[in-house]
Amino acid sequence: MLLALAARPAAAEDAPGIAWPVPGGRASISAPFNGSPITVGISSRMAGAIDSLTWGGTQFINAFDHGRELQSASSYDGYGECLNPTEAGSNGDGRGPGSTSLLMALTLGPGQFETRTRMAYWMRPGERSGSCPKGPGPYASPRSDDVLTKRITLGAEGVANAIAYRATFTTAQPHAAATFEAATAYMPGQFNRFLTYDPATGALAPLSPGPGEQTKPVILATPDGARALGVYSPALPQAGQDGGYGRFDFSHLPSAGNATVKWNCVFREGAIPAGSRSYTCYALVGTLEDVTRGMSALHTALTGRAGPPAQAVPPPRAAAPVAADATPLFVGTTPDCNAGIVTINPTFRRCATTPLGTTSGTRTGPAQTALYVGVSPKAAAGVVTTNPRHLNGTTRPIGFLAPVGAAGTPLYAGTAQDCNAGVVSSNPVHLHCTSEPIGSLSR
Repeated sequence: MLLALAARPAAAEDAPGIAWPVPGGRASISAPFNGSPITVGISSRMAGAIDSLTWGGTQFINAFDHGRELQSASSYDGYGECLNPTEAGSNGDGRGPGSTSLLMALTLGPGQFETRTRMAYWMRPGERSGSCPKGPGPYASPRSDDVLTKRITLGAEGVANAIAYRATFTTAQPHAAATFEAATAYMPGQFNRFLTYDPATGALAPLSPGPGEQTKPVILATPDGARALGVYSPALPQAGQDGGYGRFDFSHLPSAGNATVKWNCVFREGAIPAGSRSYTCYALVGTLEDVTRGMSALHTALTGRAGPPAQAVPPPRAAAPVAADATPLFVGTTPDCNAGIVTINPTFRRCATTPLGTTSGTRTGPAQTALYVGVSPKAAAGVVTTNPRHLNGTTRPIGFLAPVGAAGTPLYAGTAQDCNAGVVSSNPVHLHCTSEPIGSLSR
């Protein structure tokens, strides 16, 4: 599931009979943990998807648009995002006040709630994205006939910081293949320390930011380990599969509140008939030490076998410098060829350029944007970007910009998915798509 960057508002809608306890269509449940409540919140705006998880004064969920949250989704038959029922809504819902998904039922109890949602298709009928390998999906309505029933329980299995997330997908049609993202948590960009936990040994190990999957539970933490959110399922890995726990890093995205990271808990099936199938994932919240201890206790509670105690949390690795040397940059000046594109190549696309300035080789403050350049054709070789995995290709770091507002040439990065996302330009409306200021370049 990609991130929604459109902003087409939709009218909020729930099925008749939904009674929200808080005006504006909100509900929450809480339970104590280590001196502070764990509070999970849902909303009508997100059709009952979890758009808030707080503990110790920290918000663990990014709710920038309808593609984030802590929610569930599915995809079928190799269509990717073009056959992708999604709990919180559609790509077209963007940052709007309502969801194309329909909340059909809501039940609240002490430390527990249950929702039933008819899920929207992520892409509208006839639309496609870069993650639609077979083209537009075979449907005519923006809302699917698939229903998600979700039950959330705090303090699951007697573990105070464990949240049970049980997702039941009721598919309206048979499919040749199905992927069920039983739970995915989009988190603020500062949760950029990626780790795995091994239930068999209690070992905690650093993990690359991916994207990718592996068979061990994933934890995303702040660099100092003061806050963390992990995921564990006793049903993973599935037999014959080498994945199940995924992690993704979108912390480079510009615009306030847009930077995000995520983990997910994924189950894959072959041919399935129409009907219901359920999966349970557990989210664990707290400090990094709290999360590892909780995973150990949860593993014991679920398997009946006392596992090894959680091992000591290793200190974070020192961040490697992004660039050792300053890098001269150029900007294209030829209309309909390279105009506005920032590059390291003075003959980019064999069209005219002009010197633009030089990056800084070292970061002197947190407000400075890191820049990268594509080094493979698939990553638009020579194009400067804010995304270290631009177009899923290979890049290398080339230094930093001065903060926004500093003296120098102002630069911008594209924010429009499938248009200019990540591309650095001297033009704030490059390709007539939206951009955000990212800093200044010294001459």
